[in-house]
Amino acid sequence: MDFWQNVLAACAALLILIAIMGVVYAIYSAVKANKQKAYFAELHANLKVGQRVAFAGGLFGKVVRVGEETCDVEVKSGAVVEVSRYAIQEISKK
Repeated sequence: MDFWQNVLAACAALLILIAIMGVVYAIYSAVKANKQKAYFAELHANLKVGQRVAFAGGLFGKVVRVGEETCDVEVKSGAVVEVSRYAIQEISKK
């Protein structure tokens, strides 16, 4: 009988540890998501003509026009592409 009580206590302790780890991970994920949301809100609010931008797929270009929902980006070949403002992932320093 004493053996099963020890097993039950160990299982309860393990479940509590797993639950605490889950809560810590959820809090960490929420903080990271809020930081990322704030970063992209600032990035998309500060888009200006002439900036070099990068997309998630690795495409780089220069902003030619900024609209409400879309902007025109000129790529290296000289083609101007209309893209969603929210497709832009970063503003390049170069």
